[in-house]
Amino acid sequence: MKILVADDEFFARKAIVQMIQDWDASTLVIEAEDGTAALKIIDEEVPDLLITDIRMPGMDGIQLAAHIRKNHPSILVTIISGYDDFTYAREAIQYKVENYLLKPVDRQELTPLLKQLKERVADRQETSLEFAMSACFYEEAGRNLPALEAALGSRNYESHTMVFLHHPSQYRELTTIAKEVFLRNNLQTFIMTDKFQPQLLIAWIRSKTASGQGLHDSVHSLCDRINRKLTGITGESCAAIGISSALTDLRQLDVSLKEAKLAALQSFVHGHGKTVRIEHIGNVYHYDAALIQEWTGVFNQKAINHQVTEMAGMIRSWLADSAKKQFSVHMVQDSLAAAVNMINTLIGRSNSETASSYIEQRNLFEFTSIHEAGEDLIAKLSTVIEQLKRSEAKRDIVQDIKDFVEANYKNRIVLDDLAKHRYFVDPSYLSRLFKRKCGMGFTQYLLSVRMDKAKKLLESTSYHLPIATVASEVGFNDYSYFIQMYRKVYGATPGKSRSEKNPKNY
Repeated sequence: MKILVADDEFFARKAIVQMIQDWDASTLVIEAEDGTAALKIIDEEVPDLLITDIRMPGMDGIQLAAHIRKNHPSILVTIISGYDDFTYAREAIQYKVENYLLKPVDRQELTPLLKQLKERVADRQETSLEFAMSACFYEEAGRNLPALEAALGSRNYESHTMVFLHHPSQYRELTTIAKEVFLRNNLQTFIMTDKFQPQLLIAWIRSKTASGQGLHDSVHSLCDRINRKLTGITGESCAAIGISSALTDLRQLDVSLKEAKLAALQSFVHGHGKTVRIEHIGNVYHYDAALIQEWTGVFNQKAINHQVTEMAGMIRSWLADSAKKQFSVHMVQDSLAAAVNMINTLIGRSNSETASSYIEQRNLFEFTSIHEAGEDLIAKLSTVIEQLKRSEAKRDIVQDIKDFVEANYKNRIVLDDLAKHRYFVDPSYLSRLFKRKCGMGFTQYLLSVRMDKAKKLLESTSYHLPIATVASEVGFNDYSYFIQMYRKVYGATPGKSRSEKNPKNY
C-alpha cells in the first residue's frame, strides 16, 4: 500500500509516518510539507491513501479532497482536524471523505483505521485487476495495458495461463487450493471465472523475481498437485487442465488464454483430468488426415443406409481410440464436425418437417466427459434417422426421380450420384427399386425421356432447330451417338423423321 501524509507541522507529520511504519514496515510512505507539494505527488504517484491536515499553506485538505474526487476517485482520503475545524471538515463529506482523525493523532485510533483502509484498498485493487485482466484476456490489450501494468507491475518475468474444467460444486475448493499452492511457491497469482463458460477457472501466474524464470516444467507439477488436493477434498478431479506457453508480454494475454483453453480441450479428450501443455499438441498428440477421411467415408455410407447402430458404434470406438492412440483435439473435433455435417445434410435433403431438427455442434466444455459428448451426439442422430425413416416411408422416391429427370434431362444424370448425394441410399437398392416400379432400368427410362423430347423438337412446326442443337438440348454431347440412339428407338434417323412429319419443309 502507498500512503501520502500531508501536514505542514513537521513533528506531527513525522509522528504519523512513524506510526504507519510501526504498523506495517512494508508500506510505502510519502511525505508532503504543504498542500501544493501534496497536489504534485497525488498527480504523479497516485497513492492508495491520503492522510492530510485540514489546514495547510498553498492548498488545504478540503481542496485536496475536491481535486482527488474529480481526478483520482480511487484514492481514499482521511482528514486530520482539531476541534475548532470540525465544522469546516464536514464540508469534505461532499467529496466522499469518510474518515476523520482528531489532533493529536492517537496510535490506537490510527492503527485500526489503517487496517480497515488497507482491506478496502486491497478490494479495490482486486476489482481493478480483474477488470483490466479480463479486458486483456477477451478484448484489445493495448488500451487496457496501462491499467494492468499499474496493478501487476511491468516486469517482463515469465508467466503462464492455465484453465481448469471443473464441476460447479468444486469452484470454492479449487480456487482456494490453487491460490494456496501458487502463493506458497512465491508466484504472483490472479484467478477468475471464464467470461463465457463458468465451468472454466482461469489462473494466471508470474514469478515475483527474475530468478524465478524457467517456470515451464514446474507449472505442470503445480497443476498436478492442485488436482490431487482437489480430488482428496471433493473426491473428484478436474475434468481437464490446460497450460499455455511461456509469456513475457502482457499484450499476448488473449493468445495465452486461447492456448490454455485448447490445451484443456486436449486434456478433456484424453480424459482423467490429465494436465496438458499447449506444446503437447502436435508433439505428443497427432493429426492424421488420411484416417479422418477414411473414417468419414465409412460413417457417411452408414448414414446413407440409416445404420444407426453401426454409426453409434463408430462414434464410441473413435472417441475411445482418441485417448488410446493420442489423437489431437483438432482431429477429434474435425471428425465430430464431419459426423454432424453428414447428419445435417441428410436433414437438409429431406422434407421441411425434419429440417427443424438440425444438429448443432456443441462446445465440448459443456459436457463432463468426452463419453457424455459422444452419447449426446448419438442420441441426436438416432432421433434424426428415425425422423428420416418415417419421412421416407411416406415419400415415393421413384416418382421423385421421374420428376427430377423431367426437370433436368438436359443435364448429366447418373443414378449412382442421385443415390449417394440426393436420396442417401445404396445405389444398387435404388436401381432395383426403380426397375421394379417402372418396368425398366433407369438408363433406359432416361433415354426414353430424352428421345421423346427430341422427337417433339424435331417435329415442331414453330421453329426449325438444327439436329445438332436438338441433340444438345436433350442432353447429348456426342452428335453421332444421338443419331445412333434415335435410329435405335424410332427406326429412322432424326432427319428422316423430321422430313416425314413436315414434308413441305424439304
